[in-house]
Amino acid sequence: MMKRLLLLASMVWLTCAASFAVFAANIKCSGNIVDEQGEPIVGATVAVPGTSIATSTDIDGRFTLSVPEGKSIRVTYIGYKPLEAKAAPNMKLDMAVESTMLKDVVVEQSAARTRLTPVAVSTVGAQTIDLKLGNQDLPEVLKTTPGVWTTKQGGGFGDAKTNVRGFTSANVAVMINGIPINDMEWGGTYWSNWGGLSDVTSNIQVQRGLGATIISSPSVGGTINITTRTIDDEKGGSVWYGMGNDGMNNYGVKISTGLMKNGWAVTLLGSRKWGDGYIQGTPFNNYNYFLNVSKRINENHQLSLTGFGSWQKHVRRPNQRSGLSIEGYQVYGKRYMGSSSMYRYNPTFGYDKTGQVKTQNLNESHKPQIQLNHIWKIDDTSSLSSAVYMSYCDAGGYSGQANGIDYKYSDWYGATDGVLSTRFRRADGTFDYGAIQTINEESDNGSKLVMSNGINQHIWYGLI
Repeated sequence: MMKRLLLLASMVWLTCAASFAVFAANIKCSGNIVDEQGEPIVGATVAVPGTSIATSTDIDGRFTLSVPEGKSIRVTYIGYKPLEAKAAPNMKLDMAVESTMLKDVVVEQSAARTRLTPVAVSTVGAQTIDLKLGNQDLPEVLKTTPGVWTTKQGGGFGDAKTNVRGFTSANVAVMINGIPINDMEWGGTYWSNWGGLSDVTSNIQVQRGLGATIISSPSVGGTINITTRTIDDEKGGSVWYGMGNDGMNNYGVKISTGLMKNGWAVTLLGSRKWGDGYIQGTPFNNYNYFLNVSKRINENHQLSLTGFGSWQKHVRRPNQRSGLSIEGYQVYGKRYMGSSSMYRYNPTFGYDKTGQVKTQNLNESHKPQIQLNHIWKIDDTSSLSSAVYMSYCDAGGYSGQANGIDYKYSDWYGATDGVLSTRFRRADGTFDYGAIQTINEESDNGSKLVMSNGINQHIWYGLI
C-alpha cells in the first residue's frame, strides 16, 4: 500500500513539475499597435509564426497573447506592411502603410511601352480568415479592407453583397486562381455558389480601382482574386465540428500530403454546413468538396489540377428593393417579433392552409469548377501562367408570379415602397399563402397567383 502511495505521489509531483515547466516556458506578451500617426489599429492580427496561436487587437489597438519563450510575433493588417518582433511584455509597435507597384504594358497608338503604376492592393491571408470569418460568408472578411463595403444583404446563407469603391459586384472582377466567376448574365457574383471556399483559401487579394493587371473580365471598381491552396499546404490533416446560434452546424475533414520529395502534392477536403438561419424562416444546407493535385516538374515548371464545388439550398429574405427598408424592418419587426428580434423579421415567411411552412424565395445551386494551371518560369525576369477551365451550373429558385390584372408581381414581396403589404398578411405578421390557395381555388378562369421555378443552366469553359 505504501509503495502505491509513493508511486502516486511521484506521478503527481512529476505532472506538476511538467506543468510548471510548460508555464515557465511561456511569456505574457502584450502591447499596443499603432500607425505612423500614432493612431491605434483596430483588428490587426497578432500571431506566432508556425503555430495556431493568434489574437487580434481591440478598439485601443491593444493585445495580450501567451507566447512560447524565445518566439517572435507577426502582426498583419490590410493595407500595412507585415511586422515581426521578438515577443515581450508592454510592446509598442508602429505599422507602416504598404504601397505596391505593378508592372504592365500600355497600348497606345499600336505601340507598347512599359510603365510603373501605383496600385492600391490589400491581401488577406489564411490565418486571418480562420481567425475572423466565423460563420460569415467569405467576402465578409474584407470588411476591414479600405474601400471595400460588404453586407449580408437579405441575410440568408450566401447572400453577401460586396462593393469596391462604391461600385457594385457587376463592375468588380471576382476570380478564383485567376479564373473569372462573375455571372455571365448580370455580371455580379453569387457567393452561395462558392460557400466552401473559406476552408481552402490561401489568401484573398483585393485591388481597388482601375489597375494595371490584365484580366479577362471588366473591373472598373476593382479586382478580387481568391487563391486556393496547392503546394503551399502543409502536410497533415484535420477534422472539425463547430456550432453556432440559430442551429448552425459545421463539420468537415481535410487531408494534405504537402509537397513530397517526388514533387507531388495532394489536398482533399469535404465539409457540410447547415442551420436555421439568423433571419426568420431562412434555413440552409450546404455541402462542399475540394481536390487539388499538383506536380512540381522542376524549378521552372509546375502543373496544378483543381476541382471544387458547393451544392447548397437556402431561403432568402427580400432585399431592400423588393422588401422593407431598414426603418421598415425596425417598425414591423418590433411589432411582430419584439425589440430583441426586430431585425430578423421576414415579410415573406408564412404558412399554407394546412399549416405547412412556405416560402417564395428558395434558391438551390451547384456550380462545380475544374481548372488546370501551368506555371512556367522562363527566366529571372519573365514567366508565363496558363489555365484551362470548365464550369457547369445547375441552379434555380422559386419566385411568385401574378396575372397582372387582379394581382401584381409585387404582391408576393410582402411590401410595396418600403411599406408592409397587408393584402396577404396574418395577424401574427406572417405571409398568408393559404389565402392565395383559396383565391386560386375559387377562380373560374385559372390561377391568379402562382409560384414559378427559375432555371439557370450553363457550361462555361475557356483558356487564359
